[in-house]
Amino acid sequence: MNYLNLTRVLYDFNGPPGTGKTSTLLGLLEEELERGTQPERIGFFTFTKQAVKEGKTRALERFEISQKQLPYFRTLHSLCFLQLGLSKDSVLAGRDFKDLNDKLNLKLTGSVNSEDGNIVSVSKDDRLLFIENLARMRQVSLEEQWQDVDDVVGWFELERFSRGLNLFKKDRMVLDYTDMLEMFLKRGRAPTLDVMFVDEAQDLSPLQWAVVRKLCDNADRIYIAGDDDQAIYRWAGADVDYLIRNSKDAMVLKQSYRIPRSIHSLAERCIGQVASRVRKKWEPRKEVGQVRWEASYESIDMSEGEWLVLARTNYLLEGVENYCRSEGWFFKMKNRSSISEKKIKSVKDWESIRAGGSILVTELINAVSYMKLRVPNSLANLDFDKFITFEEVKNHIPSLQNEYWYDVFDAMSVSERSYIRAMLRRGEKITKEPRIRLSTIHAAKGGEATNVILMTDLSSRIYNSYQKNPDDESRVFYVGLTRAKENLYLIEPRSSKYFPI
Repeated sequence: MNYLNLTRVLYDFNGPPGTGKTSTLLGLLEEELERGTQPERIGFFTFTKQAVKEGKTRALERFEISQKQLPYFRTLHSLCFLQLGLSKDSVLAGRDFKDLNDKLNLKLTGSVNSEDGNIVSVSKDDRLLFIENLARMRQVSLEEQWQDVDDVVGWFELERFSRGLNLFKKDRMVLDYTDMLEMFLKRGRAPTLDVMFVDEAQDLSPLQWAVVRKLCDNADRIYIAGDDDQAIYRWAGADVDYLIRNSKDAMVLKQSYRIPRSIHSLAERCIGQVASRVRKKWEPRKEVGQVRWEASYESIDMSEGEWLVLARTNYLLEGVENYCRSEGWFFKMKNRSSISEKKIKSVKDWESIRAGGSILVTELINAVSYMKLRVPNSLANLDFDKFITFEEVKNHIPSLQNEYWYDVFDAMSVSERSYIRAMLRRGEKITKEPRIRLSTIHAAKGGEATNVILMTDLSSRIYNSYQKNPDDESRVFYVGLTRAKENLYLIEPRSSKYFPI
């Protein structure tokens, strides 16, 4: 692995979809613990908080150790924050952006909606922030980065912003997240580790690779896992070429525990379009599985089972969201449930009591909290564990005598009431984790489902990007295809702009 320039052995794994890359790392972690390696001297670093959380959760479940014993299970940013001894006040935060906006006459929010890689959807001012940060993550000059992006941002505008931002951070004595990485390289001290794991290595930027290199200097044994075929964050500064150039001798995990044969065949055709990649062979499950083309997602019955609906960008999911609501299906989108569990339970409780049943007083009060009615003292003073009927309720709230729930719950919008009624008609089960998830492909990376619906349409901007750099989009759709454990449904494009699967 020349990009790390190490003289000692480096264990390198290339893990195709569903081959158990993270499980392999945790298996090696178990071996380390069994040989007596102290948890406090083990580092587990990866690209996102979600990946770190998954690794830490699985480690805590498998091994008899506490969270405090894993101080170095972190994102690289979090590790730098720790090693530099920073406080929350040292990091550029929302309160600072308000002052920065006033100083530079801008409208920064301080965040970039990166869920689907569609960075043009953010404001022009946030775009300035993104380009400035991207140049440092890629370790190129600001001008080179500006020339590399197809953007409406002018050079002098960007240069002025960069100067203003740096002066502001200096005066305020705060750092942004990229500053933390840069400062760690200059001043930080890497923890002394017996063993170090790096997961999702394909998503690291050149700056992050430099941090990994410094961490490796103080580690005895290093395990690195990634898959260049699943590198979908180039737009955010990731440089998969680091991995590709140095993965010729990597051990490939050859058996997928997720992908059936029919989906494997399609996925291989898709990723085969990528010119620059590590050629690797891996085996699917023995089950055939199913791949079907459908004219529309509306022709697919999602009334039962586990479903993941994927699209390249969020706006392509809006129609699916409306369809799920009209059908009365409970779903999740952007990590939020379509309706709160508490709210739907309150409606169900209200329906139950109106049908002649009884509910706990505390459940009734929760239901009434969504009405335009004040909870009377006589009701609030009752024993919360007491069961109450609708006839008894009318004694406390006479105005309810001739009302229906959809009249009383005026605080809800018409569309929300219609959605709840559709759910009640269907008898949809409300669980903590909805069985239907709507997601961009980027946000679903690392996830899986029994049934996957993949929309092939592209936005105009993404389509233009695909024409310019087809490898990136091929990798994105490869990730989408390989989320399915049994059934994959491909939706025919509705426009002339689509990914050709």
